[in-house]
Amino acid sequence: MTSFLSELRRRNVFRVAAAYLVVGWLLIQVTSLAMPALHLPDWTDTLVFFLLLIAFPIALLLAWAFEVTPEGVKLTAAVPEDQSIAGKTARRLDYVIAGGIVVLIGAIIWQQVANPQAATAPELAARAEAGEGASVAVLPFADMSPDSDQAYFADGISEEILNVLVRIPGLQVAGRTSSFAYRGQDQDLREIGNALDVSHVLEGSVRRSGTRLRITAQLIRSADGFHIWSETYDREIADIFDIQDDIAGAVANELATSLGLDTGAVSVARTSDLDAYESFLHARQLYRDRGQANLDLAASMLTETLARDPEYGPSWTALAGVYGVMSYYRPVTNPPAPELTESWKALSMAAARRAIAINPADAQAYAFLGAAHANNWNWIEGLDMLDRAVALAPNDPDVLDAAAQILTQAGYGTEAEILSGRAVGLDPLVAIYRTTYGNTLTLLGRTEEANTQFRAGIAIDPTLAFLYNNLSFNLAEDGDLDGPQDLYAAMIENADHVPDDAGLITRFIAAGSVAEIEPLADLSQGPIRFLYYVLADERENYFSAADAVNQATMTDDIFPFIGTWQGEFMTDPRWKAFVRRAGLFDLWQARGFPPQCRPVGADDFACDWPGE
Repeated sequence: MTSFLSELRRRNVFRVAAAYLVVGWLLIQVTSLAMPALHLPDWTDTLVFFLLLIAFPIALLLAWAFEVTPEGVKLTAAVPEDQSIAGKTARRLDYVIAGGIVVLIGAIIWQQVANPQAATAPELAARAEAGEGASVAVLPFADMSPDSDQAYFADGISEEILNVLVRIPGLQVAGRTSSFAYRGQDQDLREIGNALDVSHVLEGSVRRSGTRLRITAQLIRSADGFHIWSETYDREIADIFDIQDDIAGAVANELATSLGLDTGAVSVARTSDLDAYESFLHARQLYRDRGQANLDLAASMLTETLARDPEYGPSWTALAGVYGVMSYYRPVTNPPAPELTESWKALSMAAARRAIAINPADAQAYAFLGAAHANNWNWIEGLDMLDRAVALAPNDPDVLDAAAQILTQAGYGTEAEILSGRAVGLDPLVAIYRTTYGNTLTLLGRTEEANTQFRAGIAIDPTLAFLYNNLSFNLAEDGDLDGPQDLYAAMIENADHVPDDAGLITRFIAAGSVAEIEPLADLSQGPIRFLYYVLADERENYFSAADAVNQATMTDDIFPFIGTWQGEFMTDPRWKAFVRRAGLFDLWQARGFPPQCRPVGADDFACDWPGE
């Protein structure tokens, strides 16, 4: 046995085995890194491993049977021992082995530095206290399809992955709108991660041809651009949901490794009808784009989708959202009949209830239902629904914004500011969030901060009329006529709809003084009338007109939002009567009074302007 082992050493069999293992490991690492870049199939690294495994005994047999000599390869038995150069070959193999070991050690050290292990409990607590944690932005997947006609589908996949990730406790996910703003931009991912204030960025592409899909995805660390994980999926389109889960699961697991996340099991709604799913993706995009035509088409598509699969909860939720905003995108000169508006409200509430029945954890459905209740002045039930929505999805900016809007209308400015500020922080490129935040700050008497938010919103989305209008009232409060005129001129040019008759707005813009606006106020059925009262400091007319509107409709303009007037307005008997009629006094008694209001005796209240 001793002589056999000696012969194995003389023939360098052991050294060949060691060198083979080192070089084989390096080949496997190179293959793993090259697969995503070369779009190789998933089984490539497995194939390389088994080929190396099969070749291993062959390499050992060749090392035993043959020897490399100056004259070429010869049978070991045919080489006299005194002419053998096995010693020199051994030294060369030693160099190969030593070099391979150095590379191996270097790779291990680099991986430890580049991919730190999961943090200990004290480390995680320290990170949480310092405001650090796992965060990721999901960029819109690029459409690489032959006809470049699958952008909606690629967006849908990105958003579905985002929706899975946002449900993972401890994981901060950048808002959709801010992330999707980087569509098609050839920008360094480290810069994008820094701009979105996230530690990781997920990007990818979708190529669809017939029933085949190729989806690539890669997770990049923002600090240094290091590729933490990447994968390519070549599947049938019927596997789309499995692919989405695979990507989200892989991203969550990679983040969990270094940041200690408890990924758990996240359930998401599925439909077996792929046509219904595609229709849902189309309709959801139309809903996000807003506008009367888009909303009408979205409602039609979602109705057809639900006819195909009535148990697909996300379609019910989307339908609730569509009907919930339908009345805000009708022209002011041709408003919908009151019966139609009430019908839309009822349809929104019915759709939200159906979504909740299918999925009791659907935070957006609770938010839509809560907003609908509040807009019907059923405040107690509405805010209860919104509280549930926020508890279910504390990092969903849509939910936070919906709750902040209603809280602002109900007078809870301090509470609304927290939620609205968080929504803006999660998705700073959504203009409607800036509108809500500005309204909340106006209610709190912080007009300059509010104006900053309104201006930021206009810069983000010049088509949103609410921003121009709200900023105009804040400027008018200081007697500034030029500011509102400039804003209304920009609104006429850019906004997708205007809040008053276009002819009256044009005349308002051309007016040379406040006195020239007075005749327009008598003709206006929208904000021009109230804007004139503010500019002319006609408080009694403002109060009377506001009271007439409040008597006639379930308005959401319960608080005046005119800074220096709030204290006077809140002591007016007409406003106090309206607060009772709208059900706010009952809400405050049940939920607690907002900071600027307080109970007086058993059945009365008083409110103060926050600036007083």
